[in-house]
Amino acid sequence: MELTIRIIPGAGETFGYDILRNGKPFIHQPNVPGLPGNEGFKTREGARKVAELVAEKIRNGVMPPSVSVEELKRLGVLE
Repeated sequence: MELTIRIIPGAGETFGYDILRNGKPFIHQPNVPGLPGNEGFKTREGARKVAELVAEKIRNGVMPPSVSVEELKRLGVLE
């Protein structure tokens, strides 16, 4: 299984991500997962870090590949 990460623009100059599996859309995440609301990531780097974590979970068979607030803090996405 081949997973590809694409960083996408979000609302209000934020970022989200898509994860493609074998070239086909698999996960579309325009906002920060695990948080209420529809706010995207403040930086492309933050979106990429979380997308890489989610992709790693998928590769390891973790479904659904949910992301906790603690993981967001550890990645430096949340303060």
